[in-house]
Amino acid sequence: MRWRICTLVALMTLAGPLSADEEAANAPYVAVDESGSCYAKSVPSDSYGSAGTTSVYRAAAGADTQLGTYPWYSRRIYVQCNTPGVQGGVSIVQFGPWARGRQASASHLALAFHANGRLLRSYSTLDIAASPDNVTASVSHYQVVRDVEGYVYAGATPAVFRLETIDGRQLTFDPASGNLIGSVRAAGAGGAGAAGAKAPAYK
Repeated sequence: MRWRICTLVALMTLAGPLSADEEAANAPYVAVDESGSCYAKSVPSDSYGSAGTTSVYRAAAGADTQLGTYPWYSRRIYVQCNTPGVQGGVSIVQFGPWARGRQASASHLALAFHANGRLLRSYSTLDIAASPDNVTASVSHYQVVRDVEGYVYAGATPAVFRLETIDGRQLTFDPASGNLIGSVRAAGAGGAGAAGAKAPAYK
């Protein structure tokens, strides 16, 4: 009887992490600019991955005005209206799908910057991690981003887009070009897998 109980406890212990690691199926997603004046609607064409369509709209009193369409789906999008230096004024940041495996890869999308219906710049998970093992891994997926601050204003300067990596680097991007313009160690940052690391919310 004792060995049966021990076996059951062991199986329950293993089942916890496996269940928590299940990849959620794609579903339509809407991201709204902080001002509420424009938004992006992303619709998947498959249950998993990035296949689908994302359309950007400016809110109006009557029918909303479509500003652009992109041939991809994301369950995590950031959008900003009236972005300085961006033609059409609307900046879109697309994050990639759940990264499968346990190492950063040049073939896995981490994030991409878009504007006026076109891609400006994209970064793989290896670009962000800087080395394949600089990740936080679960049973079947991994992450290279600890937290996303999003669009940030610093006084009178144009907005930048900022995130923090798993190993505590604060990366700053120019939304108008998608270029990486800054990388510093975040205050109080630890290494990969540090306690208290905030995982990106994909739900």
